[in-house]
Amino acid sequence: MLTQTDARIYLEGLRGEFQIDGLRSFRTFNFEEYRATDREPFGTLEVLNDETLLPECSHTLVVRQFCQVILLPLVGAIELEEKGRGPKFISSGEALFLLASPEKHYTITNPYPDEVINYLQIRINDGQFLSTPMSPSGIIVPFDLSEKNVLLPVRGYNGSSAHLFIGQYDGRAEGIFTSWNAGHRVFIFVIEGAFEVQNRLLERRDGLALGNAETVEFEALSDGAILLAITCAGLVSNQS
Repeated sequence: MLTQTDARIYLEGLRGEFQIDGLRSFRTFNFEEYRATDREPFGTLEVLNDETLLPECSHTLVVRQFCQVILLPLVGAIELEEKGRGPKFISSGEALFLLASPEKHYTITNPYPDEVINYLQIRINDGQFLSTPMSPSGIIVPFDLSEKNVLLPVRGYNGSSAHLFIGQYDGRAEGIFTSWNAGHRVFIFVIEGAFEVQNRLLERRDGLALGNAETVEFEALSDGAILLAITCAGLVSNQS
């Protein structure tokens, strides 16, 4: 188990891989049938899946307990439909924050007839907070990566234990991220390009879990490099 003083790298090539019916999913943490040593959830950050859907394909999103699901399109856009409600359309440059229930049925769809889409599925176990009735249909939050060399906050529900920050950087641009959450637990994920983070090389789709990291120093090693930072609480719970 990761201790507060540890740092652990999650290499892109060592993630779990799952394919079915037009869906390809790479799992950073243990999820469903994927089980590996040292791939337990990182505090309240329980799922970080890198998923690709073929044109006009769909798959069902199922949770086993109340949790917060964050969908972040990287290429193209996705539709999320909850049974009994109209679909939500989420484009690149937007994130959907959803309080998901095991009693409800959700479908993620690629709406394009000839384009493959790619998105991140993130799940946060926020405990009791998630059992309260708050915007159950989800919140769409926009962000603008044209503002270079800065980590932009992408804020969802108030009271959540996790917060997202994303930024696009020019080569050799440097940054310092300050984590104010209790325990200073931060998960860094490289969406595009390469970065040096806390003197560690991270390339495309690599991750780095940091405990007790009040500040995180990083430098972009390529133009157009995109970094995602997720702060979370230290409570470790059962898988969503």
